[in-house]
Amino acid sequence: MDWDAWSKHVDYVVRERGQWWGLGDADGNPLMTLPDATTDGVTAPEQWMDSPDVSFTMPAMTPAGEQQRAYQLLIADELDHIDASGRLAVSPELYTLLAAWRGKDGGIVRRGGVIITASAEDPDNDGIPQTMTISALNAADVWNTIFAVSWPAAWWAAKPYEKTTDESQLKYSRAWSMARVELAGQAMFRWKEGKAGFVIRRLAQESLDAMMMTQADPDGTRWVDDQYHVVEVPEVDATPVISLDAADGSLWDTVAAQARNAGVILGARVWWPGDKPVRCWNQATSSMTPQQVDISPSQGASQRTLAYRTFPHAMIVLTVKEVAHV
Repeated sequence: MDWDAWSKHVDYVVRERGQWWGLGDADGNPLMTLPDATTDGVTAPEQWMDSPDVSFTMPAMTPAGEQQRAYQLLIADELDHIDASGRLAVSPELYTLLAAWRGKDGGIVRRGGVIITASAEDPDNDGIPQTMTISALNAADVWNTIFAVSWPAAWWAAKPYEKTTDESQLKYSRAWSMARVELAGQAMFRWKEGKAGFVIRRLAQESLDAMMMTQADPDGTRWVDDQYHVVEVPEVDATPVISLDAADGSLWDTVAAQARNAGVILGARVWWPGDKPVRCWNQATSSMTPQQVDISPSQGASQRTLAYRTFPHAMIVLTVKEVAHV
């Protein structure tokens, strides 16, 4: 990836059009710039403590009457893949919807998410679609899809394996990658207390590390050794003290109420190589012990270090920001 060239291109488009929309691969690497959206063709609400889905509506054909490349990839090439409801289903492993615009500080704000569905509209019923709509998850949806792990050490010991049948030996249509983990059953092991910003960020980072440890590529490489998510940690944390119970529900459900009460906002953004470094803990690896992964051990000092770091590929950066007081 020529990240420098892409960053310059996106910056130019944002400067000229006010925003940039693009199609990326499964890892968030940009593949192409999408044409301007139709009137009222963008739904990307920015709401406090919410992660609504994103939709983007654009012309399906070029001014010359040819199919847009995005239409070919998401619809024309997928017409033989219809889901049970009769809708065109885009494989979530294939593409992401990317966006960028100018932030309040003058920098570029990046967003992105996995594409769920794509549809085309043909109001004249002549077989020539006029518009297409791309629907995608919000980057902040990571808060909904990661568990608030109750016992990270148990997840660290879990080994991923393929399961091909259910308990009655009925075969699955495809093998599932699974890992057996133990969950903490007593609240005393799950209880977290401290400054809201630290408690939430620590729980998010350790939960990401634990869950990525239980997943592996077909060649056996653990996902934790090449993570695409990181939690940002600011230098100052002036948030009030909170308490919460990490009982393996979603991160969002576990921390949302306390975050609101403490005046912090959960969010996420996309980071590209060349962007400003992210202040975060050093990334965990599969060779580390649970003690080395623990950000706040009960005894001794943490072996995780905080520093401004960069990465070789696109990243989703989870954020926990304090509400600004005027």
